[in-house]
Amino acid sequence: MKKTEKVLLGVFAVLFFGVVLIGGGAFAARHYLEVRDEIDLLRDRLASMNLAVAQGGEWAARSEWLEGNAPSFTSNKDASAKLLENVTRAAQVHALLIGSTEILEPSRSIGSDGLPLEDEEDSHFDKTAIKTILTGVQEAALFAWLHDLQKPESFLGVTRLQINPTGTDKTINVEVEFTQFYHEKAEPKVTKTD
Repeated sequence: MKKTEKVLLGVFAVLFFGVVLIGGGAFAARHYLEVRDEIDLLRDRLASMNLAVAQGGEWAARSEWLEGNAPSFTSNKDASAKLLENVTRAAQVHALLIGSTEILEPSRSIGSDGLPLEDEEDSHFDKTAIKTILTGVQEAALFAWLHDLQKPESFLGVTRLQINPTGTDKTINVEVEFTQFYHEKAEPKVTKTD
């Protein structure tokens, strides 16, 4: 082998090892960054799990409170009637006149098998809703009425609110949708005894 061939072979070997080292280094750096990101993700998950475990007693107490204070009705119709009664009674207390009221039918999504789909987030409580329309009401009376209705122990909330100014005497037209969350209890069965 000639001297120039040896030099070329040496240069080629150095270039080859240089490319291998750069490629290997890039692969190792990329792998290191992926592992570091995964470690950070696992560290965050561990911290959130530890926090959840630490707050377990608090969440258990909250769950007990929910189970102990949630209203129970035998049917959706009973819940709708009670919701309508509570809303109109509170409106009378605040001297508000409800223009019209509509009981909203519960909407359920239908699956490919024709059966209703259960919503994961709403499956713990049953619910019923009504829509009320008020015209020409004062803002202060409206917000006092809404505040009076929405107490934690009532399990009643405003799920839709549309306010339009009337342009006279600082009054507004309002469309409010109230939702009552509850547990449906089974009706007692009448049995015959001898």
